[in-house]
Amino acid sequence: MIENQTLVPDPSIESGPWRRDHTWVSHYNFIQEIEKTRVRPSEVVVHDSTLRDGEQAPGVSFDTDEKIRIARLLDEVGVQYIEAGFPPVSEQDRTSIKAISGLGLKARITCLCRAMRSDIDMSADCGVWGIVLEVPVGYPRLMYQFEWPEQKVYDRVMDSVTYAKNEKGLGVVLFLIDTARARIQFLERLLTDAAATGCVDRIAVVDTVGAIVPEAAAWMTRKVRSWVDVPLEMHCHNDLGLGVANTIAGLMAGAQIASTTVGGLGQRAGNTPTEELVMALKVAYGVPCSMKTEKLVELSKFVQELTGYRHPAYRPIVGDNVFRWAAGIPVAALLKEPRTVEAFGPELLGREHYIELGKKAGKANITWKIEKMGLEPLSPDRVDQLVQKVKDKATEIKGTIDDDQFLGLYSSV
Repeated sequence: MIENQTLVPDPSIESGPWRRDHTWVSHYNFIQEIEKTRVRPSEVVVHDSTLRDGEQAPGVSFDTDEKIRIARLLDEVGVQYIEAGFPPVSEQDRTSIKAISGLGLKARITCLCRAMRSDIDMSADCGVWGIVLEVPVGYPRLMYQFEWPEQKVYDRVMDSVTYAKNEKGLGVVLFLIDTARARIQFLERLLTDAAATGCVDRIAVVDTVGAIVPEAAAWMTRKVRSWVDVPLEMHCHNDLGLGVANTIAGLMAGAQIASTTVGGLGQRAGNTPTEELVMALKVAYGVPCSMKTEKLVELSKFVQELTGYRHPAYRPIVGDNVFRWAAGIPVAALLKEPRTVEAFGPELLGREHYIELGKKAGKANITWKIEKMGLEPLSPDRVDQLVQKVKDKATEIKGTIDDDQFLGLYSSV
């Protein structure tokens, strides 16, 4: 009886925000029970820190020309804010920041700045739109690294934000080092009073050592939103592999901006990867995205080339294997309807599918290859013969069949 039943599409699953051009994610992502808990960003907004936090990765040093090229690529992608460096590091860094600020990019240019008037002056001289004003707030930092009382931080923040805004006309991103381990009472007083000055353009909630979990990141974001009416930015490190998850948790709790680096480049286990964050928001959450995502892979490969840090083939979004297929059964499904075996298609990244011929190949692999190479179609029996020859050859060489080898096997049948 089952064999005679007709498949009927379920309209409740076939159509919705989960299924869009080149995309089919879980419809459970959009159920009302979950949606009502979110404060979804109106668009994907990124503050990329590859040129500053990314450059802190061991062995990485960009010269001015390289920084300019990275900045131009970030701007072409559509990144809205670019953190160009940290002026006190060197004269070369200041030269690079000035050069990037003078490019006339659409992105707003920022630089890192300590809560010191001399740093603020130096940053203003670089021609940036704004400063990422870093101040330590985490209890372990204040107690054991800086050995500062909380009042000292408070006084520095009050002086610095008013000086930067009122005297220098800079945008101010108040960057709270180790927010995830700060005393909540101190945070509330500091942020409430800093926001009341009217000199803070946004506040960065920072998980400096990658120590928070998504639920706590969301809770902290909601807590800060309850104190101040200032845009929030999430800056998360990836020590426990939670950088993207923690950033998104904060964004869905009311933050509007994500601080990221290309490829997650940075100290220790790195930062939240720009390309993963952008695609997760665009694809899985359906957040409007004006960025040219088809340029993300080019950007990633360029940064890899400059740094020598190479991503594994299975790296999300930019890995070589993301749209590369080998096993026959999923390939057969891919050729019928790509979204049966993929949440999103290569078109979103300016990429295309590639199907390998190895010992796991099936008829679909062979059919695809014949068509791809413009060869004459084979009868079903000959396809079967060719499948077996491909499997045998791949087993013999312990690898995949290249085009020349395939042509030889094709000719033999």
